[in-house]
Amino acid sequence: MESPFIFVLALAFIVVGLPVICGSLLSYHKQKDKMNATRGNELDKEETDMLNDLHKGLERMEKRIEALETILMEKRR
Repeated sequence: MESPFIFVLALAFIVVGLPVICGSLLSYHKQKDKMNATRGNELDKEETDMLNDLHKGLERMEKRIEALETILMEKRR
Protein backbone atom coordinates (compact mmCIF):
# COMPACT_ATOMS: atom_id res chain seq x y z
CA MET A 1 0.00 0.00 0.00
CA GLU A 2 2.81 2.40 0.67
CA SER A 3 4.39 1.87 -2.74
CA PRO A 4 1.50 3.35 -4.81
CA PHE A 5 1.20 6.29 -2.37
CA ILE A 6 4.92 7.08 -2.71
CA PHE A 7 4.66 6.72 -6.49
CA VAL A 8 1.70 9.15 -6.63
CA LEU A 9 3.49 11.56 -4.29
CA ALA A 10 6.67 11.44 -6.38
CA LEU A 11 4.67 11.89 -9.58
CA ALA A 12 2.84 14.89 -8.08
CA PHE A 13 6.16 16.41 -7.05
CA ILE A 14 7.61 15.92 -10.54
CA VAL A 15 4.52 17.32 -12.28
CA VAL A 16 3.79 20.22 -9.92
CA GLY A 17 6.67 20.82 -7.54
CA LEU A 18 9.61 20.82 -9.93
CA PRO A 19 8.11 23.31 -12.40
CA VAL A 20 7.15 25.64 -9.53
CA ILE A 21 10.67 25.50 -8.09
CA CYS A 22 12.30 26.00 -11.50
CA GLY A 23 9.94 28.87 -12.35
CA SER A 24 10.67 30.56 -9.04
CA LEU A 25 14.42 30.26 -9.58
CA LEU A 26 14.16 31.66 -13.11
CA SER A 27 11.98 34.55 -11.92
CA TYR A 28 14.45 35.37 -9.14
CA HIS A 29 17.34 35.28 -11.60
CA LYS A 30 15.55 37.63 -14.04
CA GLN A 31 14.71 40.09 -11.26
CA LYS A 32 18.30 40.05 -10.04
CA ASP A 33 19.60 40.74 -13.57
CA LYS A 34 17.10 43.57 -14.00
CA MET A 35 18.15 45.18 -10.71
CA ASN A 36 21.85 44.89 -11.61
CA ALA A 37 21.24 46.46 -15.02
CA THR A 38 19.30 49.33 -13.46
CA ARG A 39 22.01 49.90 -10.87
CA GLY A 40 24.64 49.84 -13.62
CA ASN A 41 22.77 52.49 -15.60
CA GLU A 42 22.51 54.71 -12.53
CA LEU A 43 26.24 54.37 -11.90
CA ASP A 44 26.99 55.13 -15.54
CA LYS A 45 24.89 58.30 -15.34
CA GLU A 46 26.61 59.39 -12.13
CA GLU A 47 30.03 58.71 -13.63
CA THR A 48 29.12 60.62 -16.79
CA ASP A 49 27.94 63.61 -14.76
CA MET A 50 31.11 63.55 -12.68
CA LEU A 51 33.32 63.37 -15.79
CA ASN A 52 31.40 66.26 -17.38
CA ASP A 53 31.93 68.37 -14.24
CA LEU A 54 35.65 67.54 -14.27
CA HIS A 55 35.87 68.45 -17.94
CA LYS A 56 34.19 71.82 -17.37
CA GLY A 57 36.49 72.54 -14.45
CA LEU A 58 39.57 71.68 -16.52
CA GLU A 59 38.40 73.94 -19.36
CA ARG A 60 38.01 76.85 -16.91
CA MET A 61 41.47 76.12 -15.49
CA GLU A 62 42.93 76.11 -19.01
CA LYS A 63 41.41 79.53 -19.72
CA ARG A 64 42.81 80.90 -16.45
CA ILE A 65 46.28 79.57 -17.22
CA GLU A 66 46.16 81.12 -20.70
CA ALA A 67 45.13 84.44 -19.15
CA LEU A 68 48.00 84.24 -16.65
CA GLU A 69 50.45 83.41 -19.44
CA THR A 70 49.22 86.42 -21.39
CA ILE A 71 49.66 88.68 -18.37
CA LEU A 72 53.19 87.37 -17.74
CA MET A 73 54.20 87.81 -21.38
CA GLU A 74 52.91 91.41 -21.37
CA LYS A 75 54.86 92.20 -18.17
CA ARG A 76 58.10 90.94 -19.74
CA ARG A 77 57.79 93.44 -22.62
